[in-house]
Amino acid sequence: MLEILLWIVIVALFALSILGVFLPVLPDTVLLWAGFLLYHFLLADPGAGLPASFWWGMVGLSVLLFGADLITNLFFVKKYGGSKWSSLAAVAGIVLGLFLFPPFGMLLLPFLLVLGVEIGVEKKTLDGALKVALGTLVAFLSSSVMKVVIQLGMISWFFLVVW
Repeated sequence: MLEILLWIVIVALFALSILGVFLPVLPDTVLLWAGFLLYHFLLADPGAGLPASFWWGMVGLSVLLFGADLITNLFFVKKYGGSKWSSLAAVAGIVLGLFLFPPFGMLLLPFLLVLGVEIGVEKKTLDGALKVALGTLVAFLSSSVMKVVIQLGMISWFFLVVW
């Protein structure tokens, strides 16, 4: 009975980690690792656990998860001609949007803040500012897709090793 309960908790942690991609208040990578550690220390046969290759792979993929937002935001904001202020506005918009108007605020508020920064601070035309604002929207969506794919890969790897 305890084993079934632990598997339910592990699967719930994995599901919450995927949800954490869209709700930044949930620490997605930490939730994944909690599931891995729970299995390793409470369910695996003593001395058998998860192999070192699994742990090293998870470390590499976790670093990639942490960097996914940064990499995609920097790439797309720069690609569409955005400034450092636009990058900061996009991050602030995601965080504020989560709390003020969830879940759509995470898409709308960064767009509006970047648009405002590009017009007001950077003195760009409306067309130029719209291009950068749309770039930040593409960056957020791209990083979300990338993170979900990486997390599903990590979860799949876990189940392949376990079974």
